[in-house]
Amino acid sequence: MYAVTSVKGKRVDGDNCVIAQVVVTNNRVTTLGFGPHHSFPTPFSLVNAKGKKVRSVVKSLTVDGRILPGDEGTGSISFCAAGIASGSRVVLHHGKKKWKVGIPKPKPKPKPKRPVKAPNPPSRSDGSGNGGGGGYPGYTGPRCYAPGGKTWRPC
Repeated sequence: MYAVTSVKGKRVDGDNCVIAQVVVTNNRVTTLGFGPHHSFPTPFSLVNAKGKKVRSVVKSLTVDGRILPGDEGTGSISFCAAGIASGSRVVLHHGKKKWKVGIPKPKPKPKPKRPVKAPNPPSRSDGSGNGGGGGYPGYTGPRCYAPGGKTWRPC
């Protein structure tokens, strides 16, 4: 027996699925083991937006831990099918209860980023294009050159 605690649409391994988080009551005489189970009774059905039952549903019950006979535990039931379209809405039925579920659209692949060009190193020229060393960018006044004539300072 299952009590649904939440339901959501999700892509699993490229397939559109409805995932129901459940509390599982083990009414069997044997322990329900941890992990996925593919053969289990399910009172659930999926209906698409047109009101038609979704066919070829692959379902699996994943139990979060061992559940002894007569005990309860938590888990999830996945309903995956090719008939569930991305961006659509489906309804999960369980007895008289219904959950409307939106199936997400696949995320677009990110565009490759262009490499960022490194900025040019700061120029050591004085702005006149002669490459003279001075350390006074933009200075256009008179210059006093040091011995050797390679560097200057304002006069």
